[in-house]
Amino acid sequence: MNLASGFLNRVSYASVYKAASVSALCCPACGEPQEDELQALQPCAHLACVYDQEAQEFIYKSEEFKQRITLSGEVFSGELSSKMLSRLGYADELLALDLTRAGCWSRQLFAFNFNVNVD
Repeated sequence: MNLASGFLNRVSYASVYKAASVSALCCPACGEPQEDELQALQPCAHLACVYDQEAQEFIYKSEEFKQRITLSGEVFSGELSSKMLSRLGYADELLALDLTRAGCWSRQLFAFNFNVNVD
């Protein structure tokens, strides 16, 4: 096993806490809010996926993300982690933000792909 390549193929992962009534999470690449004022998802081109950590299901998957899942044959159960995202072939081009909303205490993982070309 090559430990160097395993170490370098890591997805960046951070926890974010927001009050339930504050503005939406914005894309770190383009700055676009990912939800409207009613918290309905409004994905930008950089958003790879949104995973509900409590329900353990995907709320959103980009076409590119769907292709990676199909090619990998991965089956997701439990919480989505940076290690699972790395197994899909993502590395430092992906930023996973584990968003917890205080008040309603929902947890969703938003993963943003910085390698997406926006025309």
